[in-house]
Amino acid sequence: NTPARIGHQTGKIEVAKAKFDGYTIPMRLVILLHEFSHKFKNPKIGLEISNEFGADINALYIYLGLGFSKIDAICVFANVFLKAQTDGNLARMRKIMDYIQRFENGEYAQKNLN
Repeated sequence: NTPARIGHQTGKIEVAKAKFDGYTIPMRLVILLHEFSHKFKNPKIGLEISNEFGADINALYIYLGLGFSKIDAICVFANVFLKAQTDGNLARMRKIMDYIQRFENGEYAQKNLN
């Protein structure tokens, strides 16, 4: 049911080839960064490994900071959440959209114009 998952003990990321085949490279990257963030970023900021929103935001910070398209990130999260339309996922999508807008406005990082 998920495009990827990370082992909380091992840190190994498993991907679902059938799902990944339909995604662009940037979409794949944000998914992988999300999984990476569960194990390697969430605990560093005091969040549980299982915290989904923390993994979303950490992944987006890295992804957007590298200059990747917000459109691909929005599309892949929306695609994943479309298959599991829970109240929690709808709330996550709203927070993701808000975070992206605030990131683009320079609230979290300044764009390097050089």
